[in-house]
Amino acid sequence: MGSVRPGPLTEWNRVPALAVVFGIASVPWTYGFVVGLEIPLWPSFIASATFFAVGSGFDALVRGYASNLAGILYAAATLAIVDGLFGGGVLALSLVVGGFMFLASLHETVPLLSFTPGAFFGYATMFSVEAAEATAFGVTGLPGETLAAVVSMLFGAVIGLGADELSSRLTPDQNL
Repeated sequence: MGSVRPGPLTEWNRVPALAVVFGIASVPWTYGFVVGLEIPLWPSFIASATFFAVGSGFDALVRGYASNLAGILYAAATLAIVDGLFGGGVLALSLVVGGFMFLASLHETVPLLSFTPGAFFGYATMFSVEAAEATAFGVTGLPGETLAAVVSMLFGAVIGLGADELSSRLTPDQNL
């Protein structure tokens, strides 16, 4: 998507095109997640936002989602380590979070994971999914919560790509 120059909303350009696409897409997107898939909705919106923060096209999908996925897996590992090895506790949680945040901060050096904020988004998202005890496809506990975050964020990233592509096709070639 690149940068979008602000202009009057009376002009048809990428801004209103993307707004229309997201506005319309959000209706079945929300309904499908809540009623059909029965997986948490908010991670998909976070992943879609991650996609647009990275850029556009397939590269943004891959880099954004890979970063989100790394964050999810770090958070799941954090929860498993803190509860399984240390029996819980704020000090253990703080130390393990610090270790994984250190690791996530090094993502800049790995091209596939180089959108470092995506790892933080995935990490925070996994903690929120765990706090809500949201699971997916009948899988319970931490595995089900992790699956819910992974699948929801994957769908969101793909929806971001779809919205990007569709809004691009709805606007004339412009130097935005």
